[in-house]
Amino acid sequence: MEIKEVEQQQTLKNADTAQEHQINHPSGFDPSPTPKTCPIVHGYPFVGVLPELLLNPLRLFQRAVKKHPGEIVALKLGPIQAHLVTHPDHLQYVLNDNWQNFGKGEVMWEPVRQVAGNNLVTSQGESWFRSRRLMQPMFTANQANVLTELSVKIIAEELARFEKAADGRAIDMENEMSLFTQNFILGVIFGSSLDRSKAETLAEVLKVLVRELSRRVFLCFLPKQFPRPGERAFRNAIQTTDDTILSIIRARRQSGLNHGDLLERLLLARDEESKTGMNDQQLLNESVLVFLAGYETTSAALTWVWYLLDKHPEVERKLRAEIDAVIGKRHPTSADVLKLQYTKMVIQEAMRFYPPGWFFARVVQENDVIDGYALKAGTTVLLCQYLTHRLPEFWDRPEVFDPERFAPEHSGQRHSYSYFPFGGGPRYCIGKHLALLEMQLIVAMMVQKYRLRCVPGHPVEPLPGLTLRPRYGLRMTVEPV
Repeated sequence: MEIKEVEQQQTLKNADTAQEHQINHPSGFDPSPTPKTCPIVHGYPFVGVLPELLLNPLRLFQRAVKKHPGEIVALKLGPIQAHLVTHPDHLQYVLNDNWQNFGKGEVMWEPVRQVAGNNLVTSQGESWFRSRRLMQPMFTANQANVLTELSVKIIAEELARFEKAADGRAIDMENEMSLFTQNFILGVIFGSSLDRSKAETLAEVLKVLVRELSRRVFLCFLPKQFPRPGERAFRNAIQTTDDTILSIIRARRQSGLNHGDLLERLLLARDEESKTGMNDQQLLNESVLVFLAGYETTSAALTWVWYLLDKHPEVERKLRAEIDAVIGKRHPTSADVLKLQYTKMVIQEAMRFYPPGWFFARVVQENDVIDGYALKAGTTVLLCQYLTHRLPEFWDRPEVFDPERFAPEHSGQRHSYSYFPFGGGPRYCIGKHLALLEMQLIVAMMVQKYRLRCVPGHPVEPLPGLTLRPRYGLRMTVEPV
């Protein structure tokens, strides 16, 4: 490994540690263990478990882990196998200890590359290091807090819209949270440079992009000759997104005005090593990435927060008491956010219970061995937050919703990779602090004004797609406080 590459790794690791990221001691298994054989879930002849993967992947994963706890499990998917990894020690090896040997691969991430090109999430090697150096300083906890005033303004505007939508009727909170986070992330990225027409255009294509990405998340395991549904709509949405955002970027470069938003930071960002910034194509790719990632996972997480609060009134009472004590009826400030600790704990526990990004994949670059399990180069490794977050060996009463798990006195006792809603290792999601800020502010400002109740009899169960959402939406009534 070249000295430059070692220095890059150390720089990024130090930065991650400074952001309170989970980087642990070496994994707890013997580096030269007795060889082990991965148990295989075979399924049907020829197609294996592929039909179940397409219909209900979460149920498939749950069955595999229940039958083979603590093991790396091979899933037969027609002519290939994918390997399900859920034990925190194994996860730490994949995401941190030997992270460079577990890349993003081509197949599963191809739909994301179609939408957002080569960006911080999809790139690898030197391209990724450069993107990370450029982007990381803009997404620290301190930098996220700088956006508090802009965030509060956007949320207040959304609350006015929400009040009209509620108007005493039962509403779908999944849809409302999608609108909330969609308008929030557009405002944070593009600020006042986004006129109403462009905002409406991006809002419409965003729905198409998320729908088609969700469809394609497991279709990648089908042979290439199988047609993908919605291909024309998908490509048209990509083109419209590119044209709209590129027009905003070019107009912003020409204007020279400082809008105080995230796009402004991206325009001004410079790589310390090369002293260069982003060209229009990279700005487009990173903007689209933030646009997608900042909307989809956050809206799913908030939807589950409201469901869980209604089902646990004692948690809601404690949350409401904290918000009343810290901010009362006024708008929150960046100083207030630091004091909303129980609010943050509620969000963290909701993301443990129903992680919005409930799984992701890595691909083995060179033959490797994890705790005695040999994995060949090219093997797809599936990491499932939903299952790891509920392992009874690492969580007391994992099926109980208990925000106190995330109190400071308890958090330090957990394995670092028993909880990873934002991924882990050097490639963890740098949007973590902005997402938590957004969710804390939205929860606090909504609880100030409303009490949300589930409509009796409405079925609620998780639907595993691109994110984990309620299969039938979330019908709720809104009561003023």
